[in-house]
Amino acid sequence: MGSSSINDTFYIPLSDDKIVLSPLTESHIQQMRRLSGDSDIWTWYTEDLTNPDDLTNWMTKCLIESEKGEKMSYAVVLKETYEVIGATSYGHIDWEEKGIEIGWTWLGADYIGQGVNKHMKFLMLTHAFEVMEIERLELRTDERNLRSRKAMEKIGAKHDGTLRSHRSTQSSRRRDTVVYSILKSEWSNIRKTIFSDF
Repeated sequence: MGSSSINDTFYIPLSDDKIVLSPLTESHIQQMRRLSGDSDIWTWYTEDLTNPDDLTNWMTKCLIESEKGEKMSYAVVLKETYEVIGATSYGHIDWEEKGIEIGWTWLGADYIGQGVNKHMKFLMLTHAFEVMEIERLELRTDERNLRSRKAMEKIGAKHDGTLRSHRSTQSSRRRDTVVYSILKSEWSNIRKTIFSDF
């Protein structure tokens, strides 16, 4: 499946009553620059994007990869105010094996812990399993990132294992990456239970 097919068929806005996941544009990136200054956002990122120019360069790379069909990156937009509050992506898309990863996710400091992440994951899981017909969806994070790991477990993801010394980090530490997954066969029950209020 070519990148044009991905863009035309699957790389579309996703929305509920709280947020819109809007396919990334340069305009979104410019709006994101105001969010980058809090270093706590980037604690568990492999790069420190506190500097707005570094954030712009990183998000521009996501945009280019999305235009090539290698990724599908979204701006997270509050539906009520049209305010851009973060970003997230699908990546490592394997159409032949019907696998995908959700990641590259961050939110402005004021929106962390406000329930936005659950809305994001509901939209992306629904789209992946019910529209894109994905069989296996992965989520990954630093083994030490307990908040992220708990968030993955709260949406029904199961711990598959650990990739030792998998990535370098902004502090030059080699991180162990934990891999979680959700299978298509598990999605119906997860939707009925964990996302019953959506």
